Amino acid sequence: MIYKIAFASSDGENINEHFGAAKKFYIAEIDTEKDDYDIGGHVDVKPSCNGGQHEVSGFAAALDALGDVSAVVAQRAGPGAKKYIEEQGIRVYQIPLSIEQALCLLMEEKQWEVDKWRSHTKN
Repeated sequence: MIYKIAFASSDGENINEHFGAAKKFYIAEIDTEKDDYDIGGHVDVKPSCNGGQHEVSGFAAALDALGDVSAVVAQRAGPGAKKYIEEQGIRVYQIPLSIEQALCLLMEEKQWEVDKWRSHTKN
């Protein structure tokens, strides 16, 4: 299976953004059959947090821009954002590491099996 994951990052290397403050997310695909991953480009989003105020429409717009991801990884995600994202069937992880370290951790722990990620992409 191939799963897509969105990483909240300002530099494409480190997970250094809160979900609601992120202006871009880098997209990675995990191929569980090959035990490999590929970090593609990034997706620009309008931050859903506006000076500490959040609106569900902002969360929805960010998720729409991210497309068919199975998980979102951010330095932090507030309780409202986390609840909304998970209600959409997308897992949320708070991992303040580099993107590559986080990918290795998620693959090592086979999180798609543990958390039953939904499959969005190709088999």
